[in-house]
This record gives sequence, C-alpha cells and structure tokens, in this order.
Amino acid sequence: MEACSELKESRTEEKRNSLALLRRQIDRLDLEIIALLKRRQAAVRPIAAVKKSLGASIYDPVREEEVLNGLSELGDDDLPAASVRAIFEEIISAGRMIQSRISVAFLGPETSFSHEAALAIFGGSSHYRPAEDLEDVFELVQKGECGMGVIPIENSWTGSIVKAMDLLYSFPLRVTGEKYLRVEHRLMSREKELTDISKVFSHPAAAAQCAGWMKRNLRRVEIREVSSTSLAARLAAEEKGSAAIGNKASAADNGLFVLAENIQDSGANTTRFLVIGKEKTPPTGRDKTSIVFAVRHEPGSLADAIAPFAQRKINMMRIESRPIRTRPWEYIFYVDLEGHENDPALSEALEETKAKCSFIKNLGSYPRGRNPWD
Repeated sequence: MEACSELKESRTEEKRNSLALLRRQIDRLDLEIIALLKRRQAAVRPIAAVKKSLGASIYDPVREEEVLNGLSELGDDDLPAASVRAIFEEIISAGRMIQSRISVAFLGPETSFSHEAALAIFGGSSHYRPAEDLEDVFELVQKGECGMGVIPIENSWTGSIVKAMDLLYSFPLRVTGEKYLRVEHRLMSREKELTDISKVFSHPAAAAQCAGWMKRNLRRVEIREVSSTSLAARLAAEEKGSAAIGNKASAADNGLFVLAENIQDSGANTTRFLVIGKEKTPPTGRDKTSIVFAVRHEPGSLADAIAPFAQRKINMMRIESRPIRTRPWEYIFYVDLEGHENDPALSEALEETKAKCSFIKNLGSYPRGRNPWD
C-alpha cells in the first residue's frame, strides 16, 4: 500500500516537473515575442515623419485592413483567423500610438456600445473621449479636439438612428469607415430577483430591441429612457429596485448582477457604426459611398436622380428619406452605394445625379465593414 502511494506521488511530481518545463518554454517564447514587438515599434516610429511630409493621416484604415486581411489568412486550427485579427488589431493600435496618439470621440459614458465599437475599431492604445450626446461627438471632431468620432447609424432590428442621420447632413464632416457590432443585451441590477424590479433604465434603442422580452417578463415595470446604456447601468447601481439594459462591461463596471442574458428579440441583433472625420479615404476595391440629396418636388424626380446608378449597374445598398424641416412634406434621401467615388463608373453617375438634384452632398467613401457573422 505504501509502495503504491509512493509511486503515485512520484508520477504526480513528474507531471509537475513537466508542466514547469512547458511553462518555462512558453515564458521564453513570450520574451521573444516582446523583443519582436519592440523591434516592430521601433520600425513604426519613423513612419510618422514620412506621413507628415506627405500630408497623410496617421489613421490609415485602408492599409490597416490590408494588413489584417493578409495576416488573418495565415490562421489555422491552433490560431484561428479571428484570433490573429484580434491580436494584430491591438498591435496596430500600439503602432498608431507611437506615431501620434489618436483621440476618438464616442457617445458615452464609458462601457457604452459606442465605446465598445470604438475600441473594436481603434484598439486599446488610442485616447477616448466620451460625449454626452451625438451632437457633441460631431462638434468635438469639427473643432479638432478629437481626430475621429464613432457614431451609431442603424440597427438591424429597429432601423436608423435619425438623429445621427440629421447630423451627417448638417456637419461638414466625412464618413471614413464603418463597423458592424453584434449587440447582446443583458438585464442588470443590484437586486438578485426579477420580482424585485420596479423600474428599468434604458437607452430608447436598447429598450426597443428588447421590447418582446420585456413584455413577457416585466410587463408592468416602468421603463425610464436615458441617453446611453452605460448611464442606465450607473443609475441602476444607485437606485434600489431598479435595473438597466446594457452590455456585460456595464454590469461589471457598476458592480451589478446579470439577471438575464441575451434579452434582445433578435439573435442577429447588429448595430452599424460609422467613423467620422475630415480626411478622404483612398479606394480599397471593397468600398461604400454615402450621399444625401434632395430632388425637385415633381413627378418622377427621384427615379430620374437614381437612374444613373441603375444604368451603370451600381448597387444601391440602402436608401432612406428624412423630412426637410424648413419645407414641410419635402424630403432628403440618404443613399449608400457600392464602390468608391474615385471609381470611373460611380464618379460619372454622381455627376449625372448632381445635375438632377436640387441639393447633393457626398458624405464620403470608405472601406465596407466586415460582416460580424463571418
């Protein structure tokens, strides 16, 4: 019996030694990775001066997407493409920081879905500035206090964010990129049971995306609308008997219990975010162009305005109208087109359309966002 115990202990010790050996091997590899990353940072540093001499922006979404796509193709079973992409997004963010730390405005406070989208686009090494409302995001970029802004523009379940659309029309800024973010809502609270909830704080869009779940589970509970999901979580942390709809980060940041997960009515719930700035973005071969225009209040004027795109087989990816506030019952139209404004066919079509419109504004050409389900 004693011999069996000694044998078992000996084998356990061998396993511990084997684990320690493997860990030392990983530690050595980690040191090699750090050394390579430092060499990469040193190689990146002089690029800032070259970009400055060329009048080029530090943030280059076209180049970054090329790098990420190329490296992702090297993924395998042990290191999937999505993992490769996530790792190098942060490496690129660190490289950007050493050239010049980009300041990014977003609809705050921190841990909001807009903050999550901004982090997914620019990485953890950028500087982030929360704004109280969407107009503040535009103003921070317009005044030059932030180089970029991230705004939500539409949701796959509840549709467009009309305030963001109106601001794109009003401000002289350009769309330079887009990001599709899967949105998974949670109900969070200081309380531990649904039966103890009498009020739910939520951003209006989040409440709309969870309306079915709320009706089934908290039918008689008051819903109090606030400006962001992160503010909702903060208020729920302060008020007894209340809860909030938001993301996992908001719950953790405010010390709240997650009472229910994935309460959105659509499993494919996705929000599209836009990056706004002042720079033009060169073509990538996989681009989108956004415009806003108005037509004369005459029969067939809208059909005439969009005909140049159909004639050149240019795909219209989205069209939506908004009322012109100064002219009742007249509308402006927002359109997303496949292609870049520098593409010959699209450039010609835009010129033809311009001649048929009473007003037209090119909101920008930019790389198309990746499908979050890929």
